[in-house]
Amino acid sequence: MPITLYTSTMSPPARAVQLLIKELELKVKVKLVDARAGETRTEEFLRMNPQHTIPTIDDNGFYLWESRAILAYLVETYRQGHDLYPTIPKERALINRVLHHDSSAFYPQIIGTLYPIFRGEAKVITPEMKATVEKALATLELLLIRNDWFAGEKITIADMALLPTIATLAHSGFDLTKFPRLLAWYDNCKELKGYPEEQAIAVQAGQFVRSMLTEGL
Repeated sequence: MPITLYTSTMSPPARAVQLLIKELELKVKVKLVDARAGETRTEEFLRMNPQHTIPTIDDNGFYLWESRAILAYLVETYRQGHDLYPTIPKERALINRVLHHDSSAFYPQIIGTLYPIFRGEAKVITPEMKATVEKALATLELLLIRNDWFAGEKITIADMALLPTIATLAHSGFDLTKFPRLLAWYDNCKELKGYPEEQAIAVQAGQFVRSMLTEGL
């Protein structure tokens, strides 16, 4: 039986998992879930994931959520030793460092800024909100000082975890030209098999953000 992925079209963490699935050419059954309609709070879904979050996978009765954990699991289970998540401890540690930074700092900062816009609670990007995003991006710029990719000289799941969030920011109107290393990295991501589809979704997400604003960035 193929893996079942419970996902949402515009969710950056869910899109990261779909990038990996495309890259590894895994056979996966995709089920779109509408959290706003309560589809993550049904009895069936809560049996799989009591935290009612997406993405969630069902690998023949093994349930896993948290996108970064899913990324690591899929490589280790179906393509063990792949360069996307190598088994060499030091190489893996660099990847894990970025994944932990994304989950604990970068993504919360970005989603904390954009969430009021998604909910219609904010109509303008304030200077404070813009400063928060730029500070978060500046930190990522520092991580690219020595390498073309976030965890070395090859693309890894660390890059896949970050790409959807950064792509959404770019298409929402945030200026990446202030961060030349990050901009070059973004361009290099074109080599991913799922890049065209990811960009199409990022464009939609960016259009949605802009549609909720009364003033542009």
